[in-house]
Amino acid sequence: MVFLNNDNPNYSKADGELMQRALDIAAERLSITDETDDELSTLARFVRAAFIIGNRDVESMAKFAVKAVLVRRKSRSKD
Repeated sequence: MVFLNNDNPNYSKADGELMQRALDIAAERLSITDETDDELSTLARFVRAAFIIGNRDVESMAKFAVKAVLVRRKSRSKD
């Protein structure tokens, strides 16, 4: 999922750029480089969730998304 879509009526360009930076940082921290990786979509959803609840700090949004994916990985490894 990419936030830099000019056709998205839900977010301004600045909002999209903010979320995209957070997504890029989070993906780098988790070494996700494949744009078709399911975890990239998961990261994007968590970045958007952080944004929706009012977070506007790129580092904080990235950290939130990374932690959420790591928790998710851990819970799936227990299955």
